Amino acid sequence: MTSFKRIETRTFKNTAKATADTLYWKNLEFPVTIKEFTSIDSIDISPAEPHYIAITSGPKVDVYHQQTAQVWRNLTRFKRLAYGGKFRQDGQLILAGSEEGDVKLFNHRQKQLLRIFKGHNGPTHRVDFVHCTPQVVTFSDDKTAALWDMGDESKICTLSGHTDFIRAGMVSPASEQIILSGSYDHTVKLWDTRTGTSILSVDHGAPVESILCYPSGGVFVSAGGNEVRVWDAVGGKLLSKLSQHHKTITSLAFASDKKRLLSGSLDSHVKIYDVSTYTVVHSLDFPAPVLCMGVAPKDSTLVVGMISSGSGLISFQHRRTETAQKPLPGKDTSKKAKNIYIEDTRMRVGDHVVNPEEMAALAKYDVHLRKFQYSKALDAVLVPYVCRAKPHITVNVLRELIKRRGLKTAVAGRDAKELTRLMEFIKKNIRHPLYKQTLMDVTHSLIDVYEDELDNSPALVKHFRNLRSELRNVCITIFEGL
Repeated sequence: MTSFKRIETRTFKNTAKATADTLYWKNLEFPVTIKEFTSIDSIDISPAEPHYIAITSGPKVDVYHQQTAQVWRNLTRFKRLAYGGKFRQDGQLILAGSEEGDVKLFNHRQKQLLRIFKGHNGPTHRVDFVHCTPQVVTFSDDKTAALWDMGDESKICTLSGHTDFIRAGMVSPASEQIILSGSYDHTVKLWDTRTGTSILSVDHGAPVESILCYPSGGVFVSAGGNEVRVWDAVGGKLLSKLSQHHKTITSLAFASDKKRLLSGSLDSHVKIYDVSTYTVVHSLDFPAPVLCMGVAPKDSTLVVGMISSGSGLISFQHRRTETAQKPLPGKDTSKKAKNIYIEDTRMRVGDHVVNPEEMAALAKYDVHLRKFQYSKALDAVLVPYVCRAKPHITVNVLRELIKRRGLKTAVAGRDAKELTRLMEFIKKNIRHPLYKQTLMDVTHSLIDVYEDELDNSPALVKHFRNLRSELRNVCITIFEGL
């Protein structure tokens, strides 16, 4: 008896050419996602090994182990919300702001609260350590930044000049006397702590959410609105303007030894730029709006904080490492086995190789197709993982059902809840040029099967209206391109 011929689920080739950056950033393991009860405020990764990860969420700072993605320490000495947990350069201490304005310094290894810096009149969202000196700098919603002495908790100076909340700030990596602050008044200011005055101010054009400074200190980057802007720190000249997101950009990070710049946005994307040309070399998609992110040294781990339905999501992605090839089970790899004489098995004239028939395991949808169980075959490829990660399999099974004239049988007899998955899949993928024709045929079959039931199902009507709206947008896009 002839064996069942499996359905061909070829992957449609992307028209974009694979680049070194694409291959590099795709070499990340499937993300480990952890849910928090509140949104993720900030992520910071220790510069020193073992590269612990400080994640600030709710009234606590959780210190995660990089490799296991599990909580190693909890810092919970906060009355209300905690903000902006930050590691010192040696990884020994953590500084964090709070909703009540106090800034707290911890020895996270012993979970000891060492210092409390009091003086701000509003929530303190961002903090930083001053390099090589026992000082810290804080940025507050009271429109000021402050420099503090770690020894006696005294305030050294107050930096006043912003007219709105300060939600971004850092110490220049080139000089411990230069402080950068970004505010919701649309400006980024550079401060000289020796005089306590602003030495440079630039207008970003939107509330500033995040700032970064290059190691040389001569160039800094600001993010706010849907733009990333690159500035000359000496004259305040705008060097480049990047508009690759369509929603507010919330965070910035460096990667690949400062050769790549990452921007995260509420549009659920992280864009990766080449800093030599500021062109996008790759884009990462996430299931929810991105609030913050961190990249471990050597790009070994990418951590992204998101918000979904009022709750926080943390995504850990580790870079895959090459593993040594394991010997086949039962194969003797000992030195004795290597010395056994093996007869010459090279091909000779007249030899004919007989390949045994391989009985490969059938996929679940193939099993159902072989039994003509079309409805179950469709259910097998409408599970969330297949629809999200391998949509080409779903499309190929739909095409096979059309070819067998079994599509109407597969979609018939379903309630509104069961049809939701199929309609959401069509709506999400109808714009794909290689999927469009098949999904249009599926849509026509759905209308043929369920047109008489629309009066009795308001939920079904809603789905069809959403689908009609999406199809109308597709048609408009096609005609505009002509």
